[in-house]
Amino acid sequence: MQKFLKDYVKPYSKQIAIVVIFVIIQVFFQLKILEMTKVIINKGIQNANMDFIIHSGIIMIVLTIFYGLSMVVSSYLSSYISASVTCDVREDLYRKITSFSPLDFKKFGSSTLMTRATADTTRIQIFMINFLRNALLIPIVIIALIIATATINIVLCSVLVVAFAVTMLFMVLKSRQSLELFTKVQEKLDVLNSLLKEKIEGVRSIRAFGKQKFEENKFAKLNEEYNEKSLTAAYKLYYLTPFALIIMNLSVLVIYYLGAVELEARMINIADLILFSQYVTYFISCLAIVPFIVTTLPKTLVSTERLEEVIYFNETVKNTPSDELVKESSTSNLIEFKNVIFGYDGAKDVIADINLTAKAETTTAFIGPTGSGKSTITFLLDRLYDPTFGEILYNGVNIKNMDIHELRDKISYCSQKTMVLNDTVYNNIAMNNKELSKEDAMKFSNLTLFSEVFDKLPNGLDSIMAQGGMNVSGGQKQRLSLARTIAKDAEIYVFDDCFSALDAKTEKIVRSNIKEYLKGKTVFMVAQKINTILDADNIIVLDKGRIVQQGTHDELLESCTLYQEMYATQSYLTKGEE
Repeated sequence: MQKFLKDYVKPYSKQIAIVVIFVIIQVFFQLKILEMTKVIINKGIQNANMDFIIHSGIIMIVLTIFYGLSMVVSSYLSSYISASVTCDVREDLYRKITSFSPLDFKKFGSSTLMTRATADTTRIQIFMINFLRNALLIPIVIIALIIATATINIVLCSVLVVAFAVTMLFMVLKSRQSLELFTKVQEKLDVLNSLLKEKIEGVRSIRAFGKQKFEENKFAKLNEEYNEKSLTAAYKLYYLTPFALIIMNLSVLVIYYLGAVELEARMINIADLILFSQYVTYFISCLAIVPFIVTTLPKTLVSTERLEEVIYFNETVKNTPSDELVKESSTSNLIEFKNVIFGYDGAKDVIADINLTAKAETTTAFIGPTGSGKSTITFLLDRLYDPTFGEILYNGVNIKNMDIHELRDKISYCSQKTMVLNDTVYNNIAMNNKELSKEDAMKFSNLTLFSEVFDKLPNGLDSIMAQGGMNVSGGQKQRLSLARTIAKDAEIYVFDDCFSALDAKTEKIVRSNIKEYLKGKTVFMVAQKINTILDADNIIVLDKGRIVQQGTHDELLESCTLYQEMYATQSYLTKGEE
């Protein structure tokens, strides 16, 4: 919590100090206005001095104007600080999330990250603005009113102090008890959001299998559990306001009773008693803010802790570049894997003993059964993960010693899972190359045959793609992704099983176009179909995370049993389709 305050609240300490000053000014003017009531009674009403009353009234109006202006300034600055702090938190949160490796991302999950970036940050903003606008008033008002009431009558002042102390003690105890409950409520909200996201994304499958009622009941049950936990946590705090008002109003009765006794004994005059009662009223109106602050404080502390977990998370893939090593490297684009071992969190080694060399201006392909570690190798090259053991060298330099952004700038990656933005066709293609002209975008679209798709759309390159590519087929999305990949001017190109949704004829044309365009580039290809990688310079056959054999297509057909089996199976299936 201290680090969070230092990083996000401390930079606005000057503005906060100004808010405090204007709150003090606000309280000062309010007390002066109340004191004018006593002056008017003693000097104006008792002496029937109308001129004095009018003059004092004008002074009260002026004081009220200054009081209002100070309130406006403090409110404006409070809004500015709370909005700025929240903006800074969201920016750092977004920056941190986008720097996560897939392994880090999975530790949290998309639902909880979304909740933290929205609900938790909003809760902090609401608390801060109320704290700066209202809660700062409380200590200043308490100190000022205790001093002011003590100068009037020490006995009546002691009643006020005792009532306030009892109220605050009760509130603090209940607030501490509710912290654990609100932590569980936020955790349950994460699960609820995760389930809702799952149902929305899988709505087609749910309908196809007729599981609507089952999923509705499942969601209703979890929603009811969340509701029960929320109510349990709320019951701990939401009776604080009536409790505080009961205690303070009882103290008012005691003050009036003792005031009447002292008034009868001529130990206090009527003007002082009226002023004291006004002080008490002002005190109670400010104290009414306390239950709101107390009820929101546990929620805010929980939200802050949740944000700290993400913002200060120790990433598994760290950017620790060594400029000296990078400068010494050549520019031959040589990639080497040396004794590389890697296993996902909680899993055994997914790949092991990976030793390979990908020379510049060559195509290296990976093939093997599902789960053999083909895509994992490309993830390691792009530093989405780091090896558990061994090293990956780029031009003789361990990629861990390179700036991660510089490394990824050298690589253009085409993923298995195609991402389509809810934006124009042009912006989707130019995502990795902001300087791409529309003429070049058209050229790359022609190379991947994606131009056949948007030619049918109303505005060509300026047509809007639906989010997730819902307005195009799977093969068309892959062609868009391929166009985006080759549109980036990179040194290394990685194609991770991204021809799988294309029919044989289209695939052959697109692969031929891409091969011709990428002459002189270092290319990595992951594929399930041998036809996709026939002309690769080096084909690496993987099985159970290990290299079985490597060589050209003809070499593997002669010497690799697994490759022969895959080729025979795929040839048989192809003939069967024909």
